[in-house]
Amino acid sequence: MTNSVFKNLYERMNKMYPVYAPLWMESLEQFGEQWEEEISLNISRVFGSEYNERWDEAISGYAEFCTEALRAQCYFEKTGAYKATSYEETVEECYHSADYMKKRYLPGQYLSHYIWPHHQKMLRRFINNLLPQIMQNVSLFYEVGVGCGMYSQWALNTIPKACGIGYDISDYALEFTLRVAKSHGYGERYKIINQNIIDEPIERKADLVISQEVLEHLDKPQLFIDSLYSAVRSGGWGYITAAINAAHTDHIYLYRSPEEVQQQLENAGWQICDTQIESNYPQKPIEKRPTIVGFLVRKQD
Repeated sequence: MTNSVFKNLYERMNKMYPVYAPLWMESLEQFGEQWEEEISLNISRVFGSEYNERWDEAISGYAEFCTEALRAQCYFEKTGAYKATSYEETVEECYHSADYMKKRYLPGQYLSHYIWPHHQKMLRRFINNLLPQIMQNVSLFYEVGVGCGMYSQWALNTIPKACGIGYDISDYALEFTLRVAKSHGYGERYKIINQNIIDEPIERKADLVISQEVLEHLDKPQLFIDSLYSAVRSGGWGYITAAINAAHTDHIYLYRSPEEVQQQLENAGWQICDTQIESNYPQKPIEKRPTIVGFLVRKQD
């Protein structure tokens, strides 16, 4: 096996958590050498180019992220419901917890964008197909609910003239995202704001708003979708995704189908321009199959 940052990290994963290692090689086979070069570059910039303690933190975070997802999915498939029900409790137990965010959620989510095939397929289409369609009309974008900052990173990379602002209610997510932006040389074009956009609407209108798998974390996602719509100028764009039948520690709102998400988007006034649906575990019945739906939407003039 030729050495690369990805493969060196994989060797650590295989040693520490062998149950989760095979998917790393399966994704390499599926997505190829360019994917390996890209993830190696990202790992180098965010976690270091050679073995250090951040590698083990990333690996452990990814393993715990996977374990929590599996446990939550088992509960969902057994009961037909997500275990988390209170947004307020989730905020305190997850997004305001340094241990949860820094040691599990953020490194796990960052790596999952590449290692989980359905996550990677969503990211690839966003980069290769959707951003090129709209980039000429985007000077200012917002990512609301930044997570690990992956989508802000690629918006900044793909649209060199654009500046971005990341909004979140978790200082830990915002700090990680800013670190990602700076590690790729985009720090001067990106800033972060801790703000709940439902309680405190964004006044300045953006050309594009990105919200990647946030809706299922809320108890009233329609209010959030309405707030995203309000944050964009007339004729502006949105890229909004949601998890369907996909449990996790902090997932609250259970979407049963892509059509449920689409209806809420249309209720807010968004025009649907493109739809992508990707699933994991295709052998499972559709009602128990973790799925992501992504919509490119536009605010009509």
